[in-house]
Amino acid sequence: MRRFLLPGGLTVGGLLWAANTQLGEILPYPQCRTGVALLTFVSLLVGILSIGAALLSWRSRRPAEAAVDTFLARLGIMAGLLFAFAIALQGVASLVFTGCER
Repeated sequence: MRRFLLPGGLTVGGLLWAANTQLGEILPYPQCRTGVALLTFVSLLVGILSIGAALLSWRSRRPAEAAVDTFLARLGIMAGLLFAFAIALQGVASLVFTGCER
């Protein structure tokens, strides 16, 4: 089971980033009508989950393991953090552009 958790930051982080990108296309319309920054809150939540996936990869690694497992763990950690950064940038963009610009 631990071997499946090693690339968790890569797989889960990528899926979360894709979901946040799709929500970035959908949520500006209700955000413009209600005035509530929905996408900012969603991006914050998804970014925290992506960091959690990177931490899951970090917790799954072991110091004396095979080179492939070490590579997968490090790849999962770095990819999860990179996806969290991309999600954070989308969240900041949702603060600048509200969706009501036309």
